[in-house]
Amino acid sequence: MKYDEFADRVRRLCRESPGAQSALRAGLGKPVTDVPARMHAALLRPGLIREDPERRGYADKERAYYAVAALIAARPRAQRLSQAPGGPDTGTAEDSLRDGAAPVVSSENGGDGTEPAALNTIPDAASAAFRPHGTSLGESFALAVGRRDPDQLKSGAAESRLHLLVRQDLDGAHRMLPSVFRWLGSSGVVPDYACLLHDLAAWRYGRDAISTRWLQEFYRSLRRQEAAAEQNSAPPGT
Repeated sequence: MKYDEFADRVRRLCRESPGAQSALRAGLGKPVTDVPARMHAALLRPGLIREDPERRGYADKERAYYAVAALIAARPRAQRLSQAPGGPDTGTAEDSLRDGAAPVVSSENGGDGTEPAALNTIPDAASAAFRPHGTSLGESFALAVGRRDPDQLKSGAAESRLHLLVRQDLDGAHRMLPSVFRWLGSSGVVPDYACLLHDLAAWRYGRDAISTRWLQEFYRSLRRQEAAAEQNSAPPGT
């Protein structure tokens, strides 16, 4: 199943079944072997995770699916409402920089392909040059910084948190993600779950490349926001 399709189906499941949402949320921060039975049922009975008979590298991918499903189920209520059919239009990151703060800043572009190497997404215009794999967690961090302090873009705490995250092994990254996503949610930022799924599935052997991309997109996004803030604050005609 494609990563963006998986994220969409989990969102729809959570929207249509509060019981399934509760079951998925119960696995937050837990390895697959420790999640409650009802989480297995919520994911596997509808066929949300396709079985891999060969199971080559399957454990990491399976864990990524479970983790992202739990993170989606644990979204703040404002995010769930904003992504529901007929909900408010949150706009793009570019819109938020141009027009000011929006209720929720969405950084979701979605991923494509069932294998990490096959991921291929269409980035939005805000940062097309820097998003070969969708909107990374690094850029979501930068959006959260801008949401919290758009005038000064103070990045110290977020920067430290991101630096700690990219140094983690696979187990450590999974342990950190729930608190990271609570922080992003409190900032009104909707992460790109499909992109995260891609990165988590490849983290064990691709951490160096993934963490480099997260850091680069964090600093590039901060610079774009700073440039936009400077332009918006300049007197007319200058």
